[in-house]
Parts: sequence; C-alpha cells; structure tokens
Amino acid sequence: GIDPDCVSTTTTSTRTTVTTTITSITSTTTTTSTTTPLPGTCYPPVIGADKDTSDCILVIPPGTCTVRCATGYAGDPATYYCFNLEDNFVGTGPACTSTTTTMTTETTTKTTTTLTSTTTTTSTTTPLPGACYPPVLGPTFDTSDCSPVFPPGTCEVRCATGYVGAPAVYTCDNIVDNFYGSGPDCTSTTTTSTATASTITDTTATATTTTTSTTTPIPGTCYPPVLGAKFDTSLCSGVFPPGTCTVGCAAGYDGDPVTYYCYDLDNNFEGSGPDCQTTTTTTTVSTTVSSSTTSSSTTASLTTTTTTTSTTTPIPGTCYPPVIGQDKDTSNCSGIFPPGTCTVSCTAGYSGDPVIYYCY
Repeated sequence: GIDPDCVSTTTTSTRTTVTTTITSITSTTTTTSTTTPLPGTCYPPVIGADKDTSDCILVIPPGTCTVRCATGYAGDPATYYCFNLEDNFVGTGPACTSTTTTMTTETTTKTTTTLTSTTTTTSTTTPLPGACYPPVLGPTFDTSDCSPVFPPGTCEVRCATGYVGAPAVYTCDNIVDNFYGSGPDCTSTTTTSTATASTITDTTATATTTTTSTTTPIPGTCYPPVLGAKFDTSLCSGVFPPGTCTVGCAAGYDGDPVTYYCYDLDNNFEGSGPDCQTTTTTTTVSTTVSSSTTSSSTTASLTTTTTTTSTTTPIPGTCYPPVIGQDKDTSNCSGIFPPGTCTVSCTAGYSGDPVIYYCY
C-alpha cells in the first residue's frame, strides 16, 4: 500500500481538577505452552491466548477441529480445517470477549494533578504458514484485521488510536505479492497550541533545513525514485507494478507535479522532473540616520541556510550520478538504467543552459 502523509503531534494540556483521584487495580495472568506436534499431524493454529486450540492436537489431514474461547473469555466456537501438512489449519475466529471484571474505587480528596503519558508499542509477528503477510504501513494505521488472512482474501485497515479517517480495504490474491491497497487517510485527533511572540529587529534571518532518508521498499513493490532533497517522492512507496505515482516538490520549493511509471521490478520507476524552484526569500533591512550636517546609511542583511544531505548508493543496475560541483543540479541523473541520458542544469542561484549527459 501507499504510505500516506500522516503527521502526529503530541500536546500536553493542563487542566485543574479538584476532588478527583481514581485507583484502578486489574490483575491478569496468562500461561502459554507450545508443543511440537506428532509426525504426520497438523500443526495447531497459533492465534492468541484468548482462544483454546486444544481440540486441534493430533489431527491427521484431511481433518477439522473446533477452536473455542479460553477460560475468562466468551464467544461462539469456530471450525478450522487442515487439508495437508504444508498449509496446516485454515480458519478464522472465534471472536472472544473478556469476562474479567475490573474494580474501580473513587476517593474524593483535595488534589490537583496534571499527567500526560504516551506509550507506543509495535509488535511484528511472522504470519501463519499459508497466510498473507500483513501490510506494513506505520504507527498511524491499525492492520490487526489483516492477521491471519488466507488468499484470496481481504482485510480492513483502520486508523490507529489517536487518529481518525475512513477505513480502507486491502486485497491479498496470493502469498507472493501479499496485500495491496492504499490509505486510509488518517488525521491526528491531538490538538496543538502555538504561541507567537512579535519582536522588532533590524535584521532578518532566513533558515532552511532539508533532510533526506531512504527506506528499503516492501517486498514486491517498486523502488521509489531517488531524485534529490527538493523532490517529494513519498507517494511512490508501496506501489506494485504495473503502477504510477506522483512526484511533487518538497517543502520550500514550487513546481508542477509529474507522474512516474513502474512497469516491472527490473526497471522500477521511470519519469523526469518536476521543475522545482526554491521559495526561500532573503530580506534586506535598511536604516538611514540624518542630521543637519551628517548623513549616513546602514544596511543589515543576514541569510542562514542549513542543508543536511544523505548520500544514497544508487539502485543496483543504475548509472552513478555525475559528481560535478554544488553549482550544478544532477538530480535528474538518479535512477537511470544504461543506455540512458539525463539533463544537468544549474542549481538555484546560478544560471546557464542545461546539458545532456549519457550513460552507455
């Protein structure tokens, strides 16, 4: 799937509360035992501590078993099927709900307390044999409905806690390509408060910071184009061939977006552009002091530009971009497979006619 542009912002809000103290005690004990099945029998399904799979032991294919909810959980049992020793058991459910009761005691005291705590835990588990690999989309998405799904099948990807957005359906046709889909568009429900203070000064400072990072693509997807810090290729992640993506200009640059094409995993994405121009502005402040006998003029100008660039080894099989100086823009020469050409132009702040470079 395409990794959407999700921004999470954490805000600590202070609220004065008098006469509220909540004491909550919950005790849960879970014991899990794993046993190697006897030769020739199906491997019992591994589907969580809330389910009882004891009926699935010593089942010889073809055969079935009944999976029930474990002690402390309630729900209708489900039937699992084992057709052979390669795929083992296949099935879904049951939906088990905890029957544990939590006791909460409230005591009224004169206490004012402000506490904000955010904890994020990510767990990656190898899927069951024969099941599709769940999509890896990031902490803003909930892909729990995608485990375990056997092909052909679908699942629903929702927004994680703290984010809102309409769910999206992902499809898995086989265990080679696994799941494909896009979205959902998740927006943070956290509110950010910003305080701005005005200061009068005779000097204007402009700061620009650019950071580029490279991530290994999901297996079976096209390798995103490597174009340079002034291009935004985020929509090119998680695209399965044949497919397209839109490349736009990064923050601090303006230009019309263009479409890149990926026909197969050998050539990956193909395209050119866009033509991105910097939007950084340098401000000059002038001060003039006059008297009856003396006139003086003072101009103060300060421009600060900070650029952090991460150099990435080119995609295997592509030509290495030319290294010819900071006054030249070689971003069009990344991701070029031989034989091929690229256009080298002057960078922002320099002028001159572009030239064609060749890679044989």
